[in-house]
Amino acid sequence: MTLKICSHHIQTRRFAFHMARQSMAYRLLTVCMFLASFALVAFTSFSQSEAAQSQQHSWFGDVPIMADLSVEPALGFAFDSPNGRIVMIFASSKVNATDILGFYNESLATIGWVGGDGEWRRGPETLVISEVSTSAGRLWRLMLRPH
Repeated sequence: MTLKICSHHIQTRRFAFHMARQSMAYRLLTVCMFLASFALVAFTSFSQSEAAQSQQHSWFGDVPIMADLSVEPALGFAFDSPNGRIVMIFASSKVNATDILGFYNESLATIGWVGGDGEWRRGPETLVISEVSTSAGRLWRLMLRPH
């Protein structure tokens, strides 16, 4: 009788251990599948957005920068004021003013900005793009400020 109870106890423990191993393998497989799916989605989203940006322009915050403009990082700044954010970007370019303003007229309209030819508005902000003379020469100034 003791042998029968002992054998039953051993079989029960083997079954429980086998089920625990299967359950652990199932959990591990589920976690691996989740991580693989997440990595695939993240990689696909990153490569699509990177490809979209490289086709036309790069971005400085949510302001598109025309591919023909070279940003002068030492001259620009950005900060938040009580009335909203203020961003100043300076860039150099050999492209004529008509092409630059044409690019911004087209690209800013697609992301919700209203206006044109150097001044656009969206929500509580105004974006002004103008050519300015500086000690570094003629530069384009992109200024984002509250109304």
